[in-house]
Amino acid sequence: MASKELDKYISNLVCVGIVGGEGKRLRPFTNHKPKALLPVGIERKPMLEYTMLPWIKTGIKKFVMCTGHMSKEIEEHFGDGSKFDIHIDYSMEENRLETGGAIKNAMDKKMISKDKPIVIFYADDFVRLNTKDFIETHIRGVKEHGLKATLVATTHFRVDYGLIETSNIGIKKVTKFEEKPLIKKSTNTGIYLIEPEVLELIDKRKPPFKFERVIIPKLIDSGWLMVYEIDWEDWIPINTDKDYDKILQMKLDDFYSQV
Repeated sequence: MASKELDKYISNLVCVGIVGGEGKRLRPFTNHKPKALLPVGIERKPMLEYTMLPWIKTGIKKFVMCTGHMSKEIEEHFGDGSKFDIHIDYSMEENRLETGGAIKNAMDKKMISKDKPIVIFYADDFVRLNTKDFIETHIRGVKEHGLKATLVATTHFRVDYGLIETSNIGIKKVTKFEEKPLIKKSTNTGIYLIEPEVLELIDKRKPPFKFERVIIPKLIDSGWLMVYEIDWEDWIPINTDKDYDKILQMKLDDFYSQV
């Protein structure tokens, strides 16, 4: 793809961050601080600064943060985005709208245009991604196959528990045990690139609703969804105390130096 064509597409992209969650599974860390501002890495920078980074490096200039819980703290830290050489709008929800509802809320406020593509990302998913290749692959899917959305997924995922297989001999006898195995199935990382046709689907729904539960099945039924795969080690979700402890020990500047 010609670089001018790619640059033009990127210039029209809006990056939408889902940052309004309460972070209940990370309490007490989130009792007095939104999850998006929790310090991470040995650098102790706010989480959202890192999860925004791949898109800033790509050249996307317009960001919309879908906020809710402790929105004021997030707005005070990031301001209008000028210190990151971007512009940030904040679409705050008064009541819990879920992912899809949060995007519709931003559309209703005219922060997301219905005729331009958007990238969706979550503040608590650290993803090492070749963003320009991801966008190019998406554009090719749109032009050559009529697809309208691309989901970033890992090639594998590691189970956090030991898996047991049994046979029934009147009682259940263990026949196999695997400690935290790698499962060869693609796993959603929570990053999407969607075309205006998908925004039309979102706009028709009444909040609250989840993007993953409501919109993704419709995309599959319509034959509109493709997957862009990355290695499982390039995705670090932060959902538990254990996840958070792990990310505090990492040098995230090195992790993101490859994007």
